[in-house]
Amino acid sequence: MNTRFGVRSGALFAGVLLLTGCTSAAGGDTPSSVKPLEFRLVTSSVDGACDARALTSHDPGTACNMAGTITYELGESLGAVTPTSVTSPTGQGSANSVVLELSTADTSTLGTVSGGAVGKKLAILLDGRVLSAPLVAAPITAGPLTLAFASASEAEQTAAALKGTETP
Repeated sequence: MNTRFGVRSGALFAGVLLLTGCTSAAGGDTPSSVKPLEFRLVTSSVDGACDARALTSHDPGTACNMAGTITYELGESLGAVTPTSVTSPTGQGSANSVVLELSTADTSTLGTVSGGAVGKKLAILLDGRVLSAPLVAAPITAGPLTLAFASASEAEQTAAALKGTETP
């Protein structure tokens, strides 16, 4: 899976596609089955094959991107959020995205974490692997979050991974 995608929200990450808003959506999921996203500061990264194991502790460590093509050195865990729903929007131009709804508490956590990371790369991890590592331009204090991908297939794979299911 290619990990070049953007995170969209009210105040967003620089250099990445960013928006707030919700389009008509289908394919939502219940909170109990959605996996959490963890946040860590990136201390360095190197392009090339990565064979590091998925991070399982909250301590600093090494992790690969989802495709295994970038190795990241990461700081300790700054926190995690668990989306209340994961949806794949329908309509023109939105098939390459996944919309994440967050609870008020998780939106607050995201605001605190992203506020402390302004001007730095913030890794977003799923299952101990880096889903994205955008540069934070401003705190993200509103949602929903929209993850934008290069292809509908990448969006489907990410939505399935977040929901703990496999793509057909």
